[in-house]
Amino acid sequence: MFKWIISMIFIFIFSVEINTNQYIASAKPALALSNVELDRLKLVADFKIFTPSSVDQIYRLEIKEPYPFIPGQSVSEVRLHFFDESGKTYLFGIEEHKAFEYKINRVITTIDVRKQTSTTRTVVEDFKFSERGEKINMNGFEGRYEPWVNHVPGGYLRWVHNDTFIEIDSGELTREEMIALAKSMK
Repeated sequence: MFKWIISMIFIFIFSVEINTNQYIASAKPALALSNVELDRLKLVADFKIFTPSSVDQIYRLEIKEPYPFIPGQSVSEVRLHFFDESGKTYLFGIEEHKAFEYKINRVITTIDVRKQTSTTRTVVEDFKFSERGEKINMNGFEGRYEPWVNHVPGGYLRWVHNDTFIEIDSGELTREEMIALAKSMK
């Protein structure tokens, strides 16, 4: 009997730990602002985080980056993933960080086919906004849209909103849906 009680306590503690460590919340993006983890993230980011505010569909939100999210620790980059209501289909992602004075790590791999060797090095450089793609006006901010190479719906939509770089990627949403989503971000 004693072992059974101890086992039940262990299972209860283990299940509570799993549930408290999940960063997936069922929410409309309009309600994602009330997501506790997202609210905490907004408080410790060194830039303003924008989220979609007017979307009709229910999504599951996953805070992909920073991982692990440690409340109270400064955050310099955020990546949010939005899935369909079931949580199985990835619909779009949003990446955000400071647009200015932000350093990125670029990995460069050089392959020598003759010697059958490769070397990899990391270069730290200032972030630069890419001006590739079609110009899009989003609430007075100039953005750039690049479709996927294989002509499926979606692509990349990026812009700088005040001092925050924002990039949306999707293989499910159309160009028009991505632009509407971007215009709703607050």
